[in-house]
Amino acid sequence: MMLIDPARDDFVTVNGLRFHYVQWGVQGPPVVCLHGTTVNAFSFQAIADGLAADHRVYAYDLRGRGDSDKPTTGYSAPLHAADLAALLDIFGLARPVIIGHSLGAFVALYFAAHYPDRVSKLVLIDAGASLPWSRPQDQPAWLTAAFNRLGTLVPSFDEYSERLKAAPFIGPYWNNYFALSYQHDLHVNGDGSVVAKTYREAPLEDMRRYDEGRPEDQWARVQAPTLLMRAGQGLFSDTDHLVTEAAAEEARQAINNCTFVNYPTLNHYTIIMGVEPGPVAAIRAFIDKEDHS
Repeated sequence: MMLIDPARDDFVTVNGLRFHYVQWGVQGPPVVCLHGTTVNAFSFQAIADGLAADHRVYAYDLRGRGDSDKPTTGYSAPLHAADLAALLDIFGLARPVIIGHSLGAFVALYFAAHYPDRVSKLVLIDAGASLPWSRPQDQPAWLTAAFNRLGTLVPSFDEYSERLKAAPFIGPYWNNYFALSYQHDLHVNGDGSVVAKTYREAPLEDMRRYDEGRPEDQWARVQAPTLLMRAGQGLFSDTDHLVTEAAAEEARQAINNCTFVNYPTLNHYTIIMGVEPGPVAAIRAFIDKEDHS
C-alpha cells in the first residue's frame, strides 16, 4: 500500500462555506471524487494511490462532513451539486472525470444530469441506482449503525477502531486505508476521547430530501460515458445491499452509455478501500479509454 501524500491539503471558500480538499498528483487529466454520507475525502486514498502517477485526483469533504463547514441545514443532492460546480470553478477544472461513492454517487449522478457540460466521464460506485427501501425505518441495519455513531463520544481512538472492526463487513478487511479514512473522520478531545466529525443532521437531511435528486429522474439526462460498479457482497446479511442486481440492471439500461461491473466479493465499504485491485484497475481502464461513441 502506497498511501502517497497529497500534493495539496487545503481549504477554499465557495457558496459561503469553507471546504476542505486534498489533491493527489500534479499532472494528467483531472478526476474529482465525492465521498459517502458519513465519511470524508480520505476515503479515496486507495483510488488516488492507483491514479495519481498520471492523473490529478481531487477529493473534498462534503458540506457537513470532515473539516468542511457544517451549516445547521441545507443538505440535498442539488445543493451538493451546486457546491461541486463552484469548486470546479475554483480549481479551474472544465470537464473532469467525476467519481462518486455512496451518497457521493447520487450527487455525481445529479451533477452529470444537470451540469452535462462539466463532466467528461462519470463513475458511480455502489450507488446511483434505485434504493431498495422507501421508508427510513426500512433502511438496512448497517446504514443505521453508521448514522448512530455520529455524535457518540468514545473514550479513545483505539476503542473507536475496535468498535468499527467488530462489524463483519469491516473487521476482516481492515487495512491502512480504513485506518486513514477513520482517523480523518474523528475529532480528538483534550482528554483523548473522540467523536465523528460528521454533523449528525447532515446525512439525515440528505435522506429526507432524497426525492430532490431521485436517481430515476437523472439517468436519461446523463450524457457522459458512465461506469457503474456494484458491491455484490452483503454486509450483515446476504441481501442488505445498497444496490440490488435488479436495480443495477435498471440503471445500466436507462443511462445511455453505461458500463457495468459487479464485484461479488466486495461490500459497500471494501469496494473503495483497496481490499482488491479490481475496482481501481476498472476505473483506470475506463477513464483512460478513448471514447469514440
